[in-house]
Amino acid sequence: MKYLISILLIATSLIGKAEKYSFEKGLPAQIQASENSQIELSPLYYKDGTKSLQWDYQSHSFLTLDAPLTLTSKTEKNYGITLWIYNEKIQNDSLVFEFLNEKQQVQYKFSFHLTAIGWRACWIGFEQMKGKKEDKNLTTCRITAPAQKGRIFLDRLTFPVKKMNARTTPDMQMPENNSLANRDLWHWCRLWEWEQYERPTTNNISLTSSDKKDLQKIAQRLTEYCQENLSKKFIKKASSLYEECHIEKSGNGYTGKPLVAPDEKTSQDITWQYIENMLSGFAADYLKNGNDQAKELYFNTFRYAINQGFAYGSGMGTNHHYGYQTRQIYISAWLMRNEIYQQPDKKEILDMLTYWSGIQETRKPYKEGRDELLDTWHTLLIPKVVAALLPEKETEQMCQMKQLSEWLSTSLCFTPGTLGGIKVDGTAFHHGGFYPGYTTGALGAVGSYIGFTLDTPYQISPTGRKVFRTALEGMRNYCNLQEWSPALGGRHPFSGRMEKSDIEAFAKLALAEKPEGKEFDPQLASDYLRLQTTSTPSGEFFRSKGCQPASNPEGFFVFNYGSAGIYRYQQYMITLKGYNTDVWGAEIYQKDNRYGRYQSYGAVLIMGNGHPVSRKGSGFKEEGWNWNRMPGTTTIHLPFELLDSPLKGTNMARSKENFSGSTSLEGKYGMFAMKLMERELKNFTPDFVARKSVACFGNRIICLGSGISNSNVNYPTETTLFQCALPAKYQPAVLEDSCTLRDPFGNYFYIQKGKPHQTEGLQHSFHNKSRKATEGKFLTAWIDHGKAPQNAEYEYLILLRPTEKERKEARQSYIIKQQDCQAHIVFDKLTQVTACSFFESYQNAQADLIQQADAETLVMYKKNESDIQLSICSPNLNIEEKTYTTSQPSRPAVKQITIKGKWNSTGNPQVKLQTDKEGNTLIQATCQHGQPQEITLKPVSQTE
Repeated sequence: MKYLISILLIATSLIGKAEKYSFEKGLPAQIQASENSQIELSPLYYKDGTKSLQWDYQSHSFLTLDAPLTLTSKTEKNYGITLWIYNEKIQNDSLVFEFLNEKQQVQYKFSFHLTAIGWRACWIGFEQMKGKKEDKNLTTCRITAPAQKGRIFLDRLTFPVKKMNARTTPDMQMPENNSLANRDLWHWCRLWEWEQYERPTTNNISLTSSDKKDLQKIAQRLTEYCQENLSKKFIKKASSLYEECHIEKSGNGYTGKPLVAPDEKTSQDITWQYIENMLSGFAADYLKNGNDQAKELYFNTFRYAINQGFAYGSGMGTNHHYGYQTRQIYISAWLMRNEIYQQPDKKEILDMLTYWSGIQETRKPYKEGRDELLDTWHTLLIPKVVAALLPEKETEQMCQMKQLSEWLSTSLCFTPGTLGGIKVDGTAFHHGGFYPGYTTGALGAVGSYIGFTLDTPYQISPTGRKVFRTALEGMRNYCNLQEWSPALGGRHPFSGRMEKSDIEAFAKLALAEKPEGKEFDPQLASDYLRLQTTSTPSGEFFRSKGCQPASNPEGFFVFNYGSAGIYRYQQYMITLKGYNTDVWGAEIYQKDNRYGRYQSYGAVLIMGNGHPVSRKGSGFKEEGWNWNRMPGTTTIHLPFELLDSPLKGTNMARSKENFSGSTSLEGKYGMFAMKLMERELKNFTPDFVARKSVACFGNRIICLGSGISNSNVNYPTETTLFQCALPAKYQPAVLEDSCTLRDPFGNYFYIQKGKPHQTEGLQHSFHNKSRKATEGKFLTAWIDHGKAPQNAEYEYLILLRPTEKERKEARQSYIIKQQDCQAHIVFDKLTQVTACSFFESYQNAQADLIQQADAETLVMYKKNESDIQLSICSPNLNIEEKTYTTSQPSRPAVKQITIKGKWNSTGNPQVKLQTDKEGNTLIQATCQHGQPQEITLKPVSQTE
């Protein structure tokens, strides 16, 4: 047989720019059609401009062109090819791409399956291709046609792509085009992998009347949810968006503005967001106003999107984070389901909705090690419920809901290491760290599912609900009222709060939990009433049963998966934040949080003002914010151009020190401590170190620093006391001396060691995203340690809105027993609590209680009349692998102290006591997850 071949030779060299081929003004001069095949420009379909390259081919034909490309082992890993291909007819065959050397020998190759109609992306790197890969000197790229004659359309061709998208998505056309997407930690790009999971069988399944009622109950609740959450804001704009997209029928498909993933978008393209806005707008218009034209445009938009590649089995080149732009599509589809069932192409629409929901993942049990659960819950859990209930056969609905329930229940587990999900301390992880900004909405979606499935067999398991409760209560504790502090804000330091759905999750879980035969869990219901500031049906129900809003959380909460402690006193929330080898200090992106380096340099942030309490009400305002002066932190005060991140991309620096975190005693009192050190990056000072601690008792917060040293002779080192945007009715305070300061909210700062400074007035700064100049009026105070300090120190006391009597007694309310690079030991007279941070190994035979302690150990104790309450903590998560994310778990670590005298203790199997030869007591505590181990010590009588 004589094969007619078309060879695409791409004229570009290794040092040249990636060539983007245009088919708008004529055929590229290099392209020539072989015998029995023809190429021409066509307006019938396009993915760029208004024309594409039409290729009419015979069996196994190919095209010709000439262009060299020399690869190296490095460029082979990064280089590749991207284009889009329009196929008019489903074929059980493929296009074959081959890259040849000078001798016309195939070195790299891959296939593109023609198993779908419409536009499909063809993205692949050389590393993922097959072939000999012996000769890196390539001359031609050859595309071989299928066995049957036909035609295809090519557009948006770029070769060589010099940096392939790392999140290139495998799909039905190219199932093996990215090995990275199949790793256990990935999730967006695994839709086609999950599609291969065995579908549930519905043979020999019959539903009882009870089964049908349960499904109807869930469907009704889902309908109510969707009616409430369908966006109405695009009703008027949907038609203009549609016109802007120039959507027209053409051939067996459509033309219009190209639909692509955000990574590929130009000003001439649209993304999933446009489709979502149009579909939600048209659906709302039809359902609310009975507009039949809106219904027609709704389905035109759907068909256009499918034809453009937003379809079953398509990856669109890359689909990462698509869930954030498609949620409204599923809400509208559920409300339009009866209209969908009437469409001649309902199968294509339903297949697309099912595929992109990711519900196929739930065909297998949840597998530990899967990352980014918060994204999945937040953006795809509601779509999964919709997809589970969309089939017209109730047997399919039942099977899919059962699998979804089991998958979700088991995904609500305490995930290991720094993988995304919920941790044992109530933090929730995303991007390898404690991240409230991604927790919000994710917990809300799980709460919505609990509401849908209440009192049905598809509700979350008791174990899953228990884990979920840990996360909800964690969020309750690190938010005041509904907001967290800038230190926990990740790359969005001045934004983020609990969403309405997160608050509703408290009510949903309260109704699902029925302790001792009660109608609901009273604590969760009370928490809900505290957080929900407006009237709601759930709130009215709880109140009708005698439930009252909970009081503010009180006490100290240990969040060492975030190297953090949260202290709650009356209306106040104090956030204490550090970083270490397992916890990053700040999340900095190319256009986010550019000046946020100091977020975790020992922050002490007070939130307790506003109506309701908020960041802004507590003085945290971005306009004019001096990024060098996060309250509580010890920093080198740099010009903003030097403080700006030195990296073009992401910077999520971890420390080289393990020791940073918090501990508590009796849940009332707490301590935070850290070994601060700076990394070796451009404009950083790598020999910058300090030892910092914060002890919390009642309304007293005692802050210590020692060993503050660095070699930066150009800029001063400071410890910030406070930085507060001035409220409208601020009145300056008249204070007794220069070492007593007051912030605008009535909190007093008593500086015992260090030279305080204070400024009041207009501050100039830059926005964390745009770098645009900002300004605002602030009251700011700090301790100046000078340039290049050596072993500098500080000591100050914060009194939260004290009485006059408390102010007079402030400086005598505590004793510093030790403050150096070995240990910080503080005794609070009013509570009789001692807080100890042992930075290094400690020995003191003359001490009244602790005579020896291991390095990097936190100890707190309280002497009572007949016993001692004592806690020991290693805040180090002790994770072996130090990387962005790891599934390696927190490992147990044994911490040892020796206390004076003979003591007994029972009740905590993680703590062991023995008497040494000097008659003192050796205590060994096994610590894990950064959680303290607490015991009650009783003296051994002399007669024993």
